[in-house]
Amino acid sequence: MRLIPVFCVGLLLAALLPFEKSLAQVSNDDAYQALQSGDYSKARRLYKDRLKESDSLATLNVVYFAETFLAKGEYEEGLEEIGKLTRDDSKHPYILHAKGLFLDKMGRFEEAQKAYFASAELKDDLWRNILALGELLDKTGQASQAQQVFTYVYQPYKNNGFRNADDLGVAGRAAAAVGEYRDANNAFSTAYKLDPTHIRNLQWWANLFRIKYNDAEAQSTLDEAIALNSNYSPLYTTYARSSKSFGQKEQLAAQALEANPNDVEAHAIMAGLHILDGLYGEAERLLNAALEINPSDVEVLAHLATVHFLKGEQEEFDKIEEQALAINSRAGLFYITLAKNCDLKFRYPDAVRFGELAVRVDRRNPEAYAQLGTSLLRVGRADEAERYLNFSFDADPFNLFVGNMLTLIDEFDDFSLLQSDHFSLLIHNDERDVLGPAILEVAEESYAVLNEKYPYRPPSGRILLEAYNDPDDFAVRIAGVPHLGLLGVSFGDVLAINTPKNMEADSYNWARTLWHELVHSMSIGLAEYKMPRWFAEGLAVYEEQQARPEWGREMELDFLMAFDQGKLLPLNEMDRGFTRPTFPGQILLSYYHASQIIEYIASTYGQNAIFRILEGFASGNNDRQSIEEVTGVTLEVLDRAFRDQLREQQKALSDVLKGMPNPFGEGEGFNPLSDGASWNENEFLSELQKGYERLGEGAYKEAEAHFEKTLGIYDRYTDPGNAYQGLAAAYRAQGESDKLAALLERYLSISEHGSNEAVELAKLLDKDGEHSKAIYYFERSLDVAPYNREVQTRLAELYAEEGQLDNAVMARRAVLGLNPVDRADAYYQYALSLYNSNRSMEAKRAVLQSLELAPGFRDAQKLLLSVVEQ
Repeated sequence: MRLIPVFCVGLLLAALLPFEKSLAQVSNDDAYQALQSGDYSKARRLYKDRLKESDSLATLNVVYFAETFLAKGEYEEGLEEIGKLTRDDSKHPYILHAKGLFLDKMGRFEEAQKAYFASAELKDDLWRNILALGELLDKTGQASQAQQVFTYVYQPYKNNGFRNADDLGVAGRAAAAVGEYRDANNAFSTAYKLDPTHIRNLQWWANLFRIKYNDAEAQSTLDEAIALNSNYSPLYTTYARSSKSFGQKEQLAAQALEANPNDVEAHAIMAGLHILDGLYGEAERLLNAALEINPSDVEVLAHLATVHFLKGEQEEFDKIEEQALAINSRAGLFYITLAKNCDLKFRYPDAVRFGELAVRVDRRNPEAYAQLGTSLLRVGRADEAERYLNFSFDADPFNLFVGNMLTLIDEFDDFSLLQSDHFSLLIHNDERDVLGPAILEVAEESYAVLNEKYPYRPPSGRILLEAYNDPDDFAVRIAGVPHLGLLGVSFGDVLAINTPKNMEADSYNWARTLWHELVHSMSIGLAEYKMPRWFAEGLAVYEEQQARPEWGREMELDFLMAFDQGKLLPLNEMDRGFTRPTFPGQILLSYYHASQIIEYIASTYGQNAIFRILEGFASGNNDRQSIEEVTGVTLEVLDRAFRDQLREQQKALSDVLKGMPNPFGEGEGFNPLSDGASWNENEFLSELQKGYERLGEGAYKEAEAHFEKTLGIYDRYTDPGNAYQGLAAAYRAQGESDKLAALLERYLSISEHGSNEAVELAKLLDKDGEHSKAIYYFERSLDVAPYNREVQTRLAELYAEEGQLDNAVMARRAVLGLNPVDRADAYYQYALSLYNSNRSMEAKRAVLQSLELAPGFRDAQKLLLSVVEQ
């Protein structure tokens, strides 16, 4: 589309005419108050009466009248009403400007620019109009001209030329557009002091905070604005942009559409959420409706292009790409939107490609560089990522997100890179020797097991693992991934996990998290990054339990109660449970629900069915097509059959479920030790409570009887306050170590945590000479509590006794990594383990380090002689 040149830019910038005093404040005007408060019908009526006076056509009353239509999305009607104000608008700058606003909203950009231009020729200090022209030039790819226009508006503000809130708001918007953010904030602040009810200014000010990464201040400003006017849709769309919650985004977009059914930005936000959920048909419907309103909105076109891209419809994608670039040949936003959508759909290599295109078409856009840098970091190309992130930060040093990522990359100097056959591990130096070898060991075990089912080979030959002991670093690394509270994330051939360093004690099993993320890496790779979220997460949880039964997320009772309460989403809406939970606990419930669906498919149609479904994804089929092709039934039939099975489970556990408290409320959940709680309706809970009551009274045999009865009713409850803990306490009090050992073993067969119980059991077994089993439970404790120096030391001794010499070396190195008080002895023991493993050169270095710390250490001196002789 060819747009006319910018109007007389040289003349405009050559000299500033003496500033003409702006209109006086009108905040006490009834029509103005109605407009700002969102009573658009009243405001329209009052302004229409006022515009019957010919003098009013030379005031902002024309624009305010237009705003009553713009705010409600009545663009055609508004354009018609403005046209009725005069037969000849060629002498009325305010009318021309108002026409431009409507044409702009309708995507008729060439006509809008002509109207703005004509208005500016008549009145070059109608700052609203000049700003609107600049913004139109910017979104149609005429960036240089746009910057000149923004500068023209900004300059009078620098010369203290603006006096009213309306013009100051325009100045703030222009200042932000030329990168003068402090002046922008000052302009909005001064405007607010003059008129705190000016809704457009409040929205612009909030957006300034948002684009400068101060979401809290943005939302505070928007809250104030919404309290003044709950009918102005841009307040809700700006709020949605600032929110990290997908559920809140959806709610705010819905509120925007309620205020203005033709708000194209709200359509785009809502469609983006449908894309996230894999509901492409609903997204396409919304986007086509938005294009009926404004066929030139590049973000809407980008979302529609995403739908076609994800569906594999290349021809349709190409047409929309061509359409978007015809509107704006520098449409970085088009490719940035595509890249962000791909990130949210696990399509990380595609996000890189679209990030590269964003930079190629819009080399002055710091957001394009930030997007490409982020995408490159996600696929493990850190050096390239740093380069583009630096470009972005140099252009926009306010970008905290980019600044944090650059800081994280700098911190990689404090990390070590370890390697095994199939993995490279980036881990902080503080944990290199404690966790590094263990992580690689579990990773290789996982690779061997999973590769039998999902034979994926990373193109680079190795999968990159990143282990973070700082939750802030991990948060920066995974920023942009849906929903908070993640312990690990897989970007395909790159995955990152937290270590237990800053986790609550006995609450985090790093080995299970690693296995979970490696399932993602293998399955995403096999599916060529084309997987719905529910299937990916369900498969990972399913494979956890296949690997180690104690890793099963024991949510059976909660799950059946959710089923009874109608809280389980249908299969075609499963992704919403991960991104937009509507009740407490729904995210974790969604993981379990999805895993049960996978287990149902595997048990009903065979394990190979999972592999074939993944192959279907790789070929471009969606979940509906892939599952139907493999199972021969539709999603709906599969869902009904699965729910029929749940009803049978529900019947079998009806006595346990009866009277069970709701786990999805706002409170802390069930606690059998709560004072005053009564569970008479539920025998399971009642017996559990009685057991703890008798335990507290010291009546251990009676407590035992109640706890044993509880376990006889239902033995898979492992939350705090479970019968195992109570019964173990009774056994300890009575010195019944054999019974205690048997109970702990039973408990640990279904509990993924229990590091204290694992250590206790290991010590009992060790005492009885059952060293192999003791080793197993000591090792298990390290999956949750790897920093226990006593455990690592005893493991080293047991490994040596059992002839597991390489493991003994690993344990001794871990002890060193835990900074023991007697480092000389720790180095000696490490050297001795190396010597016994025939690793003489390493043993020599280690024993010399021991002697450096304690030159008179006789045992170390003797070992050095033996090493030299060897």
